[in-house]
Amino acid sequence: MAITRRMFVSGAMAAPVLAQLHGATPANASPTAEAAFTLLDGLGEMRLTEVARERLATERIEVQAVAPATAIVGADGTTVVGVKLPPEYSTGTISPVGQPGKGSGRALGGVVLRNAKARMEITGIRGSVPDGRVHAFLKIGDEWVGELPLYASDVSAVRLSVEPGAPGQPTTIKGSDIPITPTQEGVDAFTKAFGVALFTMTDTVFTASGSGRAWPVPASLPG
Repeated sequence: MAITRRMFVSGAMAAPVLAQLHGATPANASPTAEAAFTLLDGLGEMRLTEVARERLATERIEVQAVAPATAIVGADGTTVVGVKLPPEYSTGTISPVGQPGKGSGRALGGVVLRNAKARMEITGIRGSVPDGRVHAFLKIGDEWVGELPLYASDVSAVRLSVEPGAPGQPTTIKGSDIPITPTQEGVDAFTKAFGVALFTMTDTVFTASGSGRAWPVPASLPG
């Protein structure tokens, strides 16, 4: 790929809580001002919650990773409980208290849900803040449905940690345990694919986490 890869977290299906840094915080900047930043590299994770795993198991629905995403295997050594997603791009801001401001981003690869009766593929996961909606390209069986807002997260509850690097080196930004719930479109898509409504809009089906190196280093963000 001939472009610089940047970090996207959320996901699963998650909002892009890590995004782009356009410059270090000026000395005369407001202490409440958001800083724009660029993530140079990183990796995101989307893990099924225990509730989601139990309900999927009732219909014998298995999870698979769509390359270049890779599978996260559970304690039994065989069951896939999530995926690791490499980044495509992201842009955004972060407040002095570590809350994501405005931004968008997309991850590469995705996830497949399948059983003996049906197959549902979710790829090109694209999130945005502050609305917290997560779009993705949806394929049911052999038919591409299109790009839909399948998931959502509460961006107001997200906090990112910032670990400044050595002088002249990037900083590290981390986010973890970000809850992801289905939208109505997501609930309807799952029901259409598998013929059963296992989830509602209040169910947390994934948690998203990730970390990445940001440049330039912000001057006054939380550690």
